[in-house]
Amino acid sequence: MPLILIKLRYIAIAGSLLALLVANAIMNLGQARIPLLSVLAALLVGNVVAHLWLRRRAADGELLVLLQMIIDVMALTVVLQFSGGPGNPFVSLYLVPVSVAAATMHRRYAMIVAMLAVGLYTWLLYGHQHKMHLGGSGFATHVTGMWVQFLISAVILLVVLRRFRAIVEDQRKRLAQARERQLRDESLIAVGALAAGTAHELNTPLTTLGMLVDECADSGIPPSSEDYRLMREQLLRCRSHVGALATLARRGALGEAIVQPVDAFLDDCLAQWQLLRPGVSVERGSPLPGVLVSVDQALPQALINLLNNAADANAVVGSEQVITLDSKLTDGRYVLHILDRGPGLRPDSDAVSGLARGTGLGIGLLISNASIERCGGHVRLFAREGGGCVTEVVLPMEREQ
Repeated sequence: MPLILIKLRYIAIAGSLLALLVANAIMNLGQARIPLLSVLAALLVGNVVAHLWLRRRAADGELLVLLQMIIDVMALTVVLQFSGGPGNPFVSLYLVPVSVAAATMHRRYAMIVAMLAVGLYTWLLYGHQHKMHLGGSGFATHVTGMWVQFLISAVILLVVLRRFRAIVEDQRKRLAQARERQLRDESLIAVGALAAGTAHELNTPLTTLGMLVDECADSGIPPSSEDYRLMREQLLRCRSHVGALATLARRGALGEAIVQPVDAFLDDCLAQWQLLRPGVSVERGSPLPGVLVSVDQALPQALINLLNNAADANAVVGSEQVITLDSKLTDGRYVLHILDRGPGLRPDSDAVSGLARGTGLGIGLLISNASIERCGGHVRLFAREGGGCVTEVVLPMEREQ
């Protein structure tokens, strides 16, 4: 705000100088030219000093605005003193600093500016050196009426604009609270999405562990070394998923998104996924070097869920366990296609939530879509030529820092 007023004051000084030159050419101001030009010069010097001060060091914004308003009111009084006093038609310019102060400043500062303007206007009316030349009683009454009109207008401006300022401040507080609630809700959604993904992924190792325990209990034979190895692997998978959820909670509910090459991100996801589905083969398309994406804690889990859906779809029809990944750039966004040869989309399904394949909990796709949308992307499903389904993942690209 102080910087805006400084820039506006430069324009006002230039306009005042132009008006002074025109008035002098028309009416020949005589000796009044010197004090008027001096006031404009003093305003210009003070404005330059305030501009330099504001650029070099921090200052109290409202206090600086108050000083500028006081200087403006006093300068206007000097100009009016030598150009007709209260009879000058531009005396209503006293309302400008009053309205600006009422709309932008604290109530105490606005009252100081308003009282100063009223006091100086009153001094012009009753103590002006040219009061004897006001004319007749009719003109004196007219000038007094202008003063009364100014008082009424100043009070109305103070009351109305202060009310508007209170309304705006209340709306700003409400908006800030709404933003905080939105961030808090997004945080809960992030944790909830990862928790749901963790529960979805824990379903497979826990089911395997349950089957092994039941088998050992029914047979009465101690578990073999192979059973112990398999149970250990399943426990490690459970620990890995729970650790990912704990990491997100430690880093903050939204996680710490990092920017990394998309090929490296895809390699990491495939490495984690192959531990869960070692019997499924993946065919990769051409790499995209130099393409960066923003990755948060929930995004790898989302992609793993989509890969699981594709593998489950292949398993439903008993097709060869091969998933094809195809990457490309479209309109400045990274697009990944996950292609399978499963049963495809049901006729009554939509592009996201209508697909339920495999024997899992059935929420992997919904979790993935929510996580990817939080990252600024989206998921879309459509039929693959020759049978099967294409899962399209679109992510925004990031600039290298």
